[in-house]
Formats: sequence, C-alpha cells, structure tokens
Amino acid sequence: MINTYIIGSIEQLKQEFKGENMMVSYFEDEVLAFNAIEETKPSVVLVDYALRKAETDSYIKLLLAVSKESKIIVIANELNDDEILNCLIAGAKGYQNTAQLKDLVVKMITVVDAGEAWLTRRTVAKLLNIIVQK
Repeated sequence: MINTYIIGSIEQLKQEFKGENMMVSYFEDEVLAFNAIEETKPSVVLVDYALRKAETDSYIKLLLAVSKESKIIVIANELNDDEILNCLIAGAKGYQNTAQLKDLVVKMITVVDAGEAWLTRRTVAKLLNIIVQK
C-alpha cells in the first residue's frame, strides 16, 4: 500500500485511485498537510505549485526536514525550467504538468515510490549541467 498525500486543490485526481494499491489523503491547507506529514511520514507527496508558487522550493525543504523518506512530486499547470529546477534542487523527485496528470498519476506515484525520478529527459540534462558547473 502506497501512502500518498496530495496537497492543493486538484479536483481531477479524486477519482483516479479506485482499485489501486494506494491510500490517498487530500489536503487543501499546507499547514495541516505539514502537520500530518510530520506525524505519518507518507511515502509520496504531490504538491500543487499553485499553493505556494515561488515559495514551493522552501516548502519542499520544510517537508523533507520533518519526513526525509517522503518522495515529493511537484504538479503545476506550466512551470518554466528555472521553477522546476529550483524544486528539484530543494529535494523534489519529480514534476508533472497537470494537463497529463490524470492519465499518468498512478504510474507516476508507483515509479517515484520505487525510488525513480519523474522528469523529462530535457530536465535531467539541465539538472546535470547545473551539477557539472558546481
């Protein structure tokens, strides 16, 4: 059973987990979500970028400070490369555009829970370039 938390207002996801091997909890309030994550340490956490916007990378760091084993995926309508990279550098394990989210969410959670990243190849190349430059 994959314990999954979804933080934000993602209505299209509420019907996607029927019959899947997942226990899903939904939070629209990031403070309540933070407290619950600190207590239960879920395996996968989906964070809606729209909730904290440019402060999402800081929120990711806070979540990982209280639950190091949780794997965080950022979801958003459209992010530019810098916004995605900031979230990944903060500790997120993936990013998914909400346009394809409904079709990919179960696979995405399963893959990330298994220890893999959920990124485009282009994003991986940009992340590698940042690492090489340091």
